[in-house]
Amino acid sequence: MTKRRLTLSLVALIGSALLLVVASFAWFAISNIGEVDTSTVNVRDVDVTAVLYESDDDVIFTEVSGENGISFENQVPGNTKYFRVDITNNNDFAVRAQMYLNGFTDTYADIGGDTANYTAGQTLMDVMLLNSSNNINSDTITDQTLISLLIASIKIVTHESVDVPASGTAELYFSITFPDTVGNDYQNLMLNIDNVYVQAAE
Repeated sequence: MTKRRLTLSLVALIGSALLLVVASFAWFAISNIGEVDTSTVNVRDVDVTAVLYESDDDVIFTEVSGENGISFENQVPGNTKYFRVDITNNNDFAVRAQMYLNGFTDTYADIGGDTANYTAGQTLMDVMLLNSSNNINSDTITDQTLISLLIASIKIVTHESVDVPASGTAELYFSITFPDTVGNDYQNLMLNIDNVYVQAAE
């Protein structure tokens, strides 16, 4: 009788150990499946269009050809150029967008004019001021020099994160001003901005 109880106890002990191993394996297997699920990316086609407009008075805007970029030359102190980018979301879900300027070229406006300012290292990036806003949220940039906003000598982010509603449109505004405090040492300088990029924000 004692031998039988001992045998049953031994069987129960081995069974418990096996059950613990199976339970542990099941827990790890479920955990691994969970990890795989959280790293799965749901890829969706995104249909978004963006159109750039410019204005001299912040009232009447005309469409700008993307091939020409943006150019500033022979600026009059106090002069401001206004821009608007309309982002249309043709999807049934919201899209988060970011906009930035890229491709800056500082040079002189007239090779036959006085280029001493350019040779001395003067640049419109140091004095021209950027302002930005949008019709979706309250994020703004106010009177910041282009050079202070330049990231890694590559780009200036005008709009960090704007949620464009499903089947809706967001209006992204920015302006660049040649301040009225700038003196003659910035004459005959030119600044070209090749690209205005709109991309999905993280």
